[in-house]
Amino acid sequence: MKVKVICRKEKYDIYVEMLKKGGFIICEDAELVFREQDFNQDSIVGKYNNNYEIISYQNIIFVEAFGHDVILHSLEKEYGIKEKLFEIEGLFEAKGFIRISKSCVVNKHQIKEIRPAFNTKFELIMKNGKKLEVTRSYFNKFKEFIGF
Repeated sequence: MKVKVICRKEKYDIYVEMLKKGGFIICEDAELVFREQDFNQDSIVGKYNNNYEIISYQNIIFVEAFGHDVILHSLEKEYGIKEKLFEIEGLFEAKGFIRISKSCVVNKHQIKEIRPAFNTKFELIMKNGKKLEVTRSYFNKFKEFIGF
């Protein structure tokens, strides 16, 4: 079974060795993620015009997926990233990120306005002007997360 390891650099080799002994294959595109419990990540690497940039979590407006492509939206640019949505959700959940649909995770600190919509939904106006929809499946969790 393939697994991706997310941890501090100094412990990476120890975890990889343990997982390989257990029969796991270590690779970056694995669906299963082994994440160190107290690992704290505050940035992510994004690709823009064939260059890579480090983006702080505070500058992330939202992240959305289109098939296998994952796009990170900041105030200024849109970046391609290698992480999957569930990884973004897990990495930055404690920093105010929440999933609002199957294909979108938002930074609650970048929400400018929340508008009620029909059929148990919300429309979010983000600080970059984009409009996003909180779908019915994620409505109650979102409401609880932001304190409604």
